[in-house]
Amino acid sequence: MQIPLLLDRSRPATLALQIVEQLRDAILRGRIAPGARMPSSRRLAEQLDVSRNTVVRAYESLTIESYVEARPASGIFVADRLPDRTVRAVQPVAPLDAASHSPMPLPYVPIRAQDLVAKARNRLIFDFFPGRPSAALFPLKTWRRLVQASLSHGGAVGLAQYSDPAGLAVLRTAIASHVAAARGIVADVSRIVVTGGVQEGINIASRLFLGAGTVAAIENPCYQGARFAFEAWGAQVASVPVDNEGIDTDSLPRTPTALIYVTPSHQYPTGHTMSLARRHALIDWARRTGCYILEDDYDSDFCYEGSPLPSIAALAPDCTIYLGTFSKSLGAGLRLGYIVVPEPLAQAARSAKALLNNGNSWLDQAALAEMIRGGSYAAHLARIRVRYKESRDSLLLALRRQFGGAAISGAAGGLHLFWQPPPGVPDAHVLEEVARRARVGIYSMQSGAAYDATDSDIARRGVILGYAALLPRQIEQGMVRLSEAIDEALELPSAHLTTAPAAPLALRFPQQPALRPPEPRRASFRLDTVAESRLSMPSFPMPIVANLYQYPIKGLSPQRVTGVTLQAGQIFPNDRLFALTRPRNPANSYIAKWAKKGMFVMLMLDEALAEVSTHLDAETLDFTIRQGSHQLLAVNLASEKGRHEVEAFFQRLVPTLDGTPRLVRAETGGHFMDKPDNVISLINLATVRSLEEQWGFEVDPLRFRANIYIDGAEPWSEFDWIGRDIAIGDAVLRVDRRNGRCGATNVNPVTGRRDLDIPRSLRAAFGHKDLGVYLVTRKAGAVTVGAQVVVPRGPSQSHAVAPPPLARDTPERRFMCRGCYYVYEEQRGLPQQGVAPGTAFGAIPDTWRCPDCGTEKSNFRPLVFTSA
Repeated sequence: MQIPLLLDRSRPATLALQIVEQLRDAILRGRIAPGARMPSSRRLAEQLDVSRNTVVRAYESLTIESYVEARPASGIFVADRLPDRTVRAVQPVAPLDAASHSPMPLPYVPIRAQDLVAKARNRLIFDFFPGRPSAALFPLKTWRRLVQASLSHGGAVGLAQYSDPAGLAVLRTAIASHVAAARGIVADVSRIVVTGGVQEGINIASRLFLGAGTVAAIENPCYQGARFAFEAWGAQVASVPVDNEGIDTDSLPRTPTALIYVTPSHQYPTGHTMSLARRHALIDWARRTGCYILEDDYDSDFCYEGSPLPSIAALAPDCTIYLGTFSKSLGAGLRLGYIVVPEPLAQAARSAKALLNNGNSWLDQAALAEMIRGGSYAAHLARIRVRYKESRDSLLLALRRQFGGAAISGAAGGLHLFWQPPPGVPDAHVLEEVARRARVGIYSMQSGAAYDATDSDIARRGVILGYAALLPRQIEQGMVRLSEAIDEALELPSAHLTTAPAAPLALRFPQQPALRPPEPRRASFRLDTVAESRLSMPSFPMPIVANLYQYPIKGLSPQRVTGVTLQAGQIFPNDRLFALTRPRNPANSYIAKWAKKGMFVMLMLDEALAEVSTHLDAETLDFTIRQGSHQLLAVNLASEKGRHEVEAFFQRLVPTLDGTPRLVRAETGGHFMDKPDNVISLINLATVRSLEEQWGFEVDPLRFRANIYIDGAEPWSEFDWIGRDIAIGDAVLRVDRRNGRCGATNVNPVTGRRDLDIPRSLRAAFGHKDLGVYLVTRKAGAVTVGAQVVVPRGPSQSHAVAPPPLARDTPERRFMCRGCYYVYEEQRGLPQQGVAPGTAFGAIPDTWRCPDCGTEKSNFRPLVFTSA
């Protein structure tokens, strides 16, 4: 390297001393980094036009002062550890004279820009970043072959000289053929300019038509990159609302407008497709007002339902500037896109491109041109459309399974969905943070590069979910993890998750172990006489129904029934018909729908509910509340007066509520279960007993608030039945999936105390936190207590095997991260972070964070695997 040194031969100081002073100053100021290699004495002497001995003497002085060090057969390097800087203080820079110095100006227009870099990408297990294609589907072998062929035929010349700023002629010809067939745009090659993606196309159009005092119109909500580009060029931006038919043409500006930006094929971010009538209305307005339409067709290559509508550029080539990109089909890293402009604008667009960067990379253009011309690009599109459709279908199914019939748009095409979560789920920016702690990446409007000029529900609640980069199985797991993260966030409620937050549980239950010492056994779980007579037996020839429970009001007392009639595809009769919503939550009192737990008053958050027992007659709606043998309230929920009395009662009972809860009733056939689909929960009592034996603690089965409790099956065998049919009494049910447990199971249903940590103890012992299964009724029939359960026969898969017990004389303490379930073991320590084996968790500095997800140390909890 060459180091800028200036020698003054008129000074009395020797040249060697001047070299030493300037090199020392450069090292101390950080201009030459520690460990950097210094130029050889010969090269530095030639640079400074001095003798080599002069430089050698300077290097010797710096070596003596420990600023540089000589390494045999390698050279001279700056020392990694410099001498004490206070010994040789650097002369301070002379202060500026404020009287003779004017402040440096700032940009004329404040510049805002979109941020398309996914935050903490390496920390996310499931990243739903919008618009990102699958890296695994990039045609790497084909691209390598095309690049090699381009280098072998004219590569040296192409790389050595400037090419046409508008792009290689062969690539523009290939693009013209592609847009003619795919989008119906018939364009001469001279009308096409190759760009570095859609954003550069927006800037070229802005350069041509925008400036101070001009007006540009844009959709609302819209893509940030277009909005911010228009602002940067000094234009006044008019926002035009969007509905499910695209931009509202009745709200178009009445004043002269230079440009209007639209995304008609797949509106960003809502995903709506502009109807054909709206397209014609927009064209008529543009021609009448003399406004160019800037059509962004960023992901129109992906249409999954029917045939795509013709592009606006195909309908009105005279007033449309068309933007296309290869970022969604191949990858954003290529930075290749194109614009198709009306004929009168061709030369101006080419000149604007030349002023920006004189054209794109020759090698990438040549390879892409051959890919399109040879048919490889069309084959690639056909292949990835099938894969992306599978991912889209998986995301739709996962959203509906975990969150019910929430508002979803944009499913007809593209690479992302726009989702508005149901009630009970926090606003998008809070939900984004909750998901990130669970290592799931979802994106609010702002972080997903969208912009809304109004504080609307869409802006606050909208979530953008990309799916192309994930496999269907990853999507399913990611949505399960997101749903569980929302539920688990209630364990530490905040004003964002519930409108009436309780005190932080970390303060009320500080540093408690995952499993607390056992308490005397209670007879809280009543079995019928048939089940009780067999409870002590290790196994039965055939499992039976030990008990049936319904929960007419979500979060309140279970009600035991002796028999029910299950209907195909329906929930357990009279289950979760009512719920108490937290104060000020947006739920209609008469036609309320399913919502997430954060919306409701429930035992896992409001332990005071355990102080009373409740009963509802589902036929008459007579409702009673008792405390021991005393009746505290008796009303009828069919009357408005009765509902108000119930609401007032629970406001007094639950001190954490800062207002009156509302009693809501589900729609006909609806429910307030923890899952939006019509499932019935089942618990295998043998599995619960196996946990009690392994942990040495009582686990009350009513913690799991199941509908059907069976006995007589092998422990954990219910997981082997998933995907198969079982017969319970006269009904036939399909075992749909496992039941992942959340913090609700930590609360003792009798005392209301949070005395166990079931989910994390399950995960620590078995690698999952599933217990029990969900069923779907396939054939209607009667189910009674004592009825036989006919299950599939086959070998057990041993889904949960207890870990070997720890030696009592060598206890090992573990602490689990509540954000990502990382386990710190004191015996092993964390050597890669300087924490030696055997270091007590309490001895780790408070500034330490989880190495997996970055969670603070205070968010760790003690963890046990076996009995104390």
